[in-house]
Amino acid sequence: MGIETWLILLGVAVMTLIIADGRRKKLKKRAAKMDDGSRVSARTEDAAAVDAVDAVDSALTLPALSGAPTSSDEPPRRDGCVSLEAPGREGSYLGVATQIAGDIIANESVSIKGRVVGSVIARHQLIQLGASSVVSADLEGGHVCIDGHLDGDVHASERLTLMPSARVRGAMSTNRFECHSGANLTGTVADCQSTGR
Repeated sequence: MGIETWLILLGVAVMTLIIADGRRKKLKKRAAKMDDGSRVSARTEDAAAVDAVDAVDSALTLPALSGAPTSSDEPPRRDGCVSLEAPGREGSYLGVATQIAGDIIANESVSIKGRVVGSVIARHQLIQLGASSVVSADLEGGHVCIDGHLDGDVHASERLTLMPSARVRGAMSTNRFECHSGANLTGTVADCQSTGR
């Protein structure tokens, strides 16, 4: 067999391992939820059918996206930075595999987990940068919550929150500033009133 054939076989084996690991993690989470008593322990035929469909869906997952975080990977936040992926929550969502070069102007909440170069304007709305986000942009919003990498200025009319994995470089203005242990900030923080905005 040629090298190409071996590389293809190796690729298939790696994809199979990734899918199996994802399935194992999903079952482990399901078992943990059952141990907590948050779900009914009785298993019906319908639940078995749903598991079979999940297994087929897992087999069809693209390997490049299998490592991408999903809404079940992140626990709900208790500090006001809630996930926009929650059911019934409106807003714009830019996933891990999304890259935007340009300006984003929204009249709704914006959650970014991918890459953005330009500016993000969502006046009086929540702008949330996930831990996987890499943003080189100026941000303007009501509540800005940063958990990823940001290189740019921030204007938060209500509140600015830096989560533990935040890496921020730029000038910031806000009425209320929250910085969690572990966040890294290189720049200035000013009161909105003194900046004239």
